[in-house]
Amino acid sequence: MPAIKLVYFNGAGRAEIVRLILAQGGVEYTDERIEGKDWPEVKTSGRFPFQQMPILEVDDHVYVQSAAIARACARFTDLAGKTSLEQAQADEIVDYLQSDLQEHIIKFLIVEKDEDKKAELKKKFVEETAPKGLGFLEKRLESAGGEYFTGNLTYADIAFYRFAKFTENILDAEEISNKFPKLAALYQRIADLPNIKKYEESKD
Repeated sequence: MPAIKLVYFNGAGRAEIVRLILAQGGVEYTDERIEGKDWPEVKTSGRFPFQQMPILEVDDHVYVQSAAIARACARFTDLAGKTSLEQAQADEIVDYLQSDLQEHIIKFLIVEKDEDKKAELKKKFVEETAPKGLGFLEKRLESAGGEYFTGNLTYADIAFYRFAKFTENILDAEEISNKFPKLAALYQRIADLPNIKKYEESKD
């Protein structure tokens, strides 16, 4: 097995989906955390091809971009999907979560500085964007049999679990569970996976 190192800030952020995939896959790796105060100096060291994190170091090779890293890790942990079409199904869910839902959260949590605009963006996400998007996902899950997004466990299911964890202080969990019972059951199904549970407990 090659030597694997994931490098990111000392927080969840864009690296957490990768950590969860590696945890579920039972992959041993080094989880290197860089403090924010050290980043301005570290990023120009030549170690980071795009001066961005996360990066994945595999032996002497460096890979960048969180989505590409997550897909690569899903492939070598057999969590990408069993066929090309199943992989496309998994990718569509992950892309939707990250591009169509999560980016809205980033806007009001991080990008927007005006407090009134932040509150307006958050309200729209909670009342309109999230319910609409979760409704789409509930239907996709149901169409695949209701257990996993592709019919088999993939990184798409783990990505949804991560999204739900990310939004637990933004969305009303009880309301979401009542409106989208299949998604709620999926969340619990992933939370109960031994390797995921072990990883989450290791953070306490």
